[in-house]
Amino acid sequence: MSDTKPRRTGRESGRSAVAGETPPAEPVEASGSAAASPSPAVSEAAPAALPARLIEPAAPASDDPWVAFAEMQAAMARGFAAAAAEVTAMTRSGIAAASDAGIALLDARTLVEAIEINAGLARRRADAMIEGSTRLSEIGMKTAAEASRPLLLRLSTAWSGAGLG
Repeated sequence: MSDTKPRRTGRESGRSAVAGETPPAEPVEASGSAAASPSPAVSEAAPAALPARLIEPAAPASDDPWVAFAEMQAAMARGFAAAAAEVTAMTRSGIAAASDAGIALLDARTLVEAIEINAGLARRRADAMIEGSTRLSEIGMKTAAEASRPLLLRLSTAWSGAGLG
């Protein structure tokens, strides 16, 4: 065993508190904020001896910025899943249309029939591409609106509380 004395924590003082004397200030880190973790003496103390900042109830979930961030991420994930499903459906539709056109081309007897089959395929694919891009745009707009809603709700609450809204 070592005979050296243990180092004093930032909360211990070298003298006893005298009546009317203020306790020493909490140690401040280089960033200027109070020490992040309480010393062992504080964590083992009775609740009545804890500073008010340690026994205050936590902020409601609606005031927590991480909740808003998680809601934004969930909305974005739903939007990306919907977009992926739409792109998958567009791809399957395109493959099915191309295979149908290929089978029809095998049955074509003249060059005119082959040109009509290819023209019909091109027309249907152009229409499908326009419809698919419209649906993807709608999904994107809906996703952007849902993802921005938690942030906008927090901002509107803050603005109305500050008398700005």
